[in-house]
Amino acid sequence: MSDKSRINIYAGMRIGEISQNIYGFNIEHIPGLIYGAIFDESSPLSDDRGFRKDVIEACRRIKVPILRWPGGNFASGYNWLDGIGLRDERPTLYDLAWGAEEINRFGTDEFIEFCRLIGAEPFITVNAGSGTAIEAARWVEYCNRRGKTYYARLRERHGRPEPYNVKYWSLGNEMWGDFQIGNLPAKEYAWKARDFAKLMRRVDPNINLTAVGHTLRASPEWNLTVLTSLIDLIDNISVHEYFFGLLTQSEEENYYRILACPVFAEEELKVVEDTINVARAIYRARGLGEEVFAIPRRPTEREIGISFDEWNISGCHSLKDALGICRILNVFQRHAKSLKIACMFPLIHDRERVIMRRGREMFHSPLTAYRDTLVLEAGYHAFNLYVNHTGKIAVLTHVDSEAYSLDIKAGGGGWEPEVSFNNIPYLDASATLSEDERTLFIAVVNAHRDMDIECLISLKDFIPERRGRVFELNAKDINAYNSRENKDNVKVEEKPSIKVDENFTYTFPAHSATVIEIPSQ
Repeated sequence: MSDKSRINIYAGMRIGEISQNIYGFNIEHIPGLIYGAIFDESSPLSDDRGFRKDVIEACRRIKVPILRWPGGNFASGYNWLDGIGLRDERPTLYDLAWGAEEINRFGTDEFIEFCRLIGAEPFITVNAGSGTAIEAARWVEYCNRRGKTYYARLRERHGRPEPYNVKYWSLGNEMWGDFQIGNLPAKEYAWKARDFAKLMRRVDPNINLTAVGHTLRASPEWNLTVLTSLIDLIDNISVHEYFFGLLTQSEEENYYRILACPVFAEEELKVVEDTINVARAIYRARGLGEEVFAIPRRPTEREIGISFDEWNISGCHSLKDALGICRILNVFQRHAKSLKIACMFPLIHDRERVIMRRGREMFHSPLTAYRDTLVLEAGYHAFNLYVNHTGKIAVLTHVDSEAYSLDIKAGGGGWEPEVSFNNIPYLDASATLSEDERTLFIAVVNAHRDMDIECLISLKDFIPERRGRVFELNAKDINAYNSRENKDNVKVEEKPSIKVDENFTYTFPAHSATVIEIPSQ
């Protein structure tokens, strides 16, 4: 490598305050993702309510901030009334989304209880497929209202006298897809979701609503239609993206593809940001709607956020997966101004019950549950690094680094786009400040598989103390992973402290993610 690598940190130039909700996750009623994973009434590892204690502890360690439920595709056929009341009296139904029996022993009350146990905000996806706006409004009533109304009293009769005060709600899931129960064209979805939003806000004007957006790689027409129809009623537009289809049979090529995916995601996030600005201008130009009844609208000039509430790159199993996650978390931090929620799918899976396809797991998660133990996958430690060792305020960062190109196009992967991977920098960085602005955190991924990279780091508008702490996520090779027999092959380690100045040099090891924590004078 040449001596071209340089990172400039402009501590005086704020991008925005980072929402902790960008470190969120999903759980869904797919075999092996809830029952046996977080909720197992027969397990000796569970408490007397059925929640696995080891999972609760693991979630607390990475401070899971927000948890999306019940899906996912499952939500579009789910009647929330099937999942409340005495567990033994709830119906077992055939799930039309995933072709499995749903026993409904984990419902709204259990979900809220689990969120409270781990310290997460509940994020509920209402059924905008087969469901109705009235059903969604009654769900908000059950969760958030107190008083003498039927659904508020129903919650009380189930032993929950105080309202849950669920703030975050999503107006359906992936309604653009023909695989989705009740899918609709954009205009029809927008009008349906508007009815949902109006009634849900009449029950509780303070809820935060996310409308269904498209995948990152899709054209922006869907998002523009939805935004211009709902911009006075919603807080966020969602995007979903999975990159599994971009992988090939070549191990080395896969590594560099995984580390390139966040770059593609960042470019497409910029398109979503631009679409929000266009929608706001269109809405201002045409004026407010003419509805007769009063609706608790949002001010038209308020911020419309992005909810990246389903994503995964390649899984969470090995070091290379974890580095891909670290790189996309850098992207999330750099887009702190617009990105308000992000939820990786899924949080956890039960290795012995999960759906298999051609002998391989369909789902890849930071936590893998076995009947007798829990494995913290490499991807878990990526979240550990960023949640526990980065700050609250994103600041401007500029990186000069040598780059790589794959010189191929990826296509034919089902949902996946045709993309050229060219000029992907080996070094990727984000910088954040603590809430009191007394500590600077520099998060850097060295994507080079084989070479350490020496880098000059320049700090602007920040006078450092003379020593900095270093936290590193690495392993002996890119395919290292944690197993039930060897649980610490991949983890975050604190390295010896280093001497820092306003200009200092640091060598980032090959295939690593590093955070340098620097207090100010």
